[in-house]
Amino acid sequence: MKLSRSLLAAAGFVACAAGVPAYAINIDQTLMGGWTEITPAPATTRRGINLQYFKIGPELGNVLAVGFLYDNDGNQVWFTGNDGQVRPGDTTLEFNISTIEGGRPIGSSDAGSPNATPVGTLTMEINDCNNATATIDSATLGTSTFAVDRGESIGLTFGADECAYQQPFQGCPSFATEGLAPRSCIVSGTLQGDVVFTNDTTWVLNGPVFVGTDIDEGGQAATLSIEPGTRVIGAAGNDFLGVQRGSKLFAEGTPFAPIVFTGPIPSDDPTVGPGTWGGLVINGRAPINVCDSGICTDVGEGGSGVFGGDDPNDSSGVLRYVRVQFAGFRINDEDELNGIAFQGVGQNTIVDHVQVHANADDGIEFFGGNVNAKNIVLSDIQDDSLDWTHGWTGNLQYVVVRQDQTPNVEAERGIEADNFEDNNDATPRSQPRISNVTFIGTDNGTLTTTGFLFRRGTGVNMSNAIVTGFNNCFDLDSSATFAAAGTPAALSGALTVQNTMLNCANNFEIEDGDAFSVETFFTSQTGNSTGNPQLDGVFPPAGADYLSGFDLDRNIFPVFFDNADYLGAFNGEGTAWTHGWTEFLE
Repeated sequence: MKLSRSLLAAAGFVACAAGVPAYAINIDQTLMGGWTEITPAPATTRRGINLQYFKIGPELGNVLAVGFLYDNDGNQVWFTGNDGQVRPGDTTLEFNISTIEGGRPIGSSDAGSPNATPVGTLTMEINDCNNATATIDSATLGTSTFAVDRGESIGLTFGADECAYQQPFQGCPSFATEGLAPRSCIVSGTLQGDVVFTNDTTWVLNGPVFVGTDIDEGGQAATLSIEPGTRVIGAAGNDFLGVQRGSKLFAEGTPFAPIVFTGPIPSDDPTVGPGTWGGLVINGRAPINVCDSGICTDVGEGGSGVFGGDDPNDSSGVLRYVRVQFAGFRINDEDELNGIAFQGVGQNTIVDHVQVHANADDGIEFFGGNVNAKNIVLSDIQDDSLDWTHGWTGNLQYVVVRQDQTPNVEAERGIEADNFEDNNDATPRSQPRISNVTFIGTDNGTLTTTGFLFRRGTGVNMSNAIVTGFNNCFDLDSSATFAAAGTPAALSGALTVQNTMLNCANNFEIEDGDAFSVETFFTSQTGNSTGNPQLDGVFPPAGADYLSGFDLDRNIFPVFFDNADYLGAFNGEGTAWTHGWTEFLE
């Protein structure tokens, strides 16, 4: 019987619902191919198993096994079986096996067909990319346990070079404690020195876990490195990972093995949803604008630490091929954790290929600083997908947003952008440069949704955008925002929108007190239009007339930006940068 996949938090430990499988390695397409019995078994009686993985949904697949063994008389017997539900973290495959009538597998010149009645079971415990333990239990085929590897293949091996799991689980290191679930390690408190989360283990956060202590308050810097393919689980609401000022997080996944931060409930469980754990917080030492003079600092929500400083070149490490999902725990009505909070983070931090999915608060929020990012996915967010405040001045290219489509859920805004609430003209003024974005909203019933809301004195330079499906596409609020922009006839350059297509029930939100017409502001700038982009999901249709001819203004958009001359986040589905490492976009 397959065991329950849920990890539950109880009294700081990981408890198990009705049995929990081994966690850590992800069984996926990188483990496909031939597995043969390790010598010294004679070559004439060596057994073999071929695995084929089929993806059947987000974080869900099944595995077909076809193999051969030898009966007591030395006759070769072929068998097949199917493990129908394989989830990330599973390391055990369990098959009810049937012999193949006619002696050969489907696809052979003398192929037979499986018998209807299973003759036993095959269990495979995957230890790493190239080593597994197989157990056959059958009244007719015998019972035995033997080691298999991929050193000698009985067929093509797909994805072996991309498999990230190169070492078996060796136990928890000294900074962690062993969880009740196999191959899980629990971390709590503050990580010190140079720490590695290896991908042979599922790492479970117990409460707020901090990387280092604030160096500007006399603390010690630390470094956390996370291997490709690693899963980090927040087992309860206030479990989050916080990188403190001066410390670094190196979370560098790959397209075949992203790093996943997630909650305790499997993604195919009907009870899964936003807010099951905290999220990821990164505190840096770059400038923010919340004080009148000197070096400004602030304290993050949820007790996540102090951020801000005077170093725009600060680095908090690397986030690359990372997913953060089902986070955003609500501490109280005024204090809720974002999927990822970049708080005073500097421009030498690398953020590339990052997805936040199903967050209960904002997907990503920038609190000042000047960190840049590329290739960002914000899916099924239940508040604002992209938020900024405190004087953020970074660059952002290639963003796809699909707000939560559930009726009456507070999936309010694609972008909610402020300079600083308490002083709308504080400096440095928020003025990110953003291009090649697709924002997909919903008319979700009782709540009015807005694609872009620029308010409280923010600046922004936006280009090559598609905004569709919201109640309102575009809104400017606050006298300081209008003043910073200039006028439609004489723009200051602090707030510009070019090469942008709007397609909403109401493209422009007009309000009493607006200093000028938002529609005139939009139509007076280069390349803007209204119309239906005819998206296929999140992708543009082939041959759309907006897929070329919209060059970025190089006087505004620096060398960080590729000159992607199309509107939206993609120039086609086939070449989309989301393939492989993202989930939940189907």
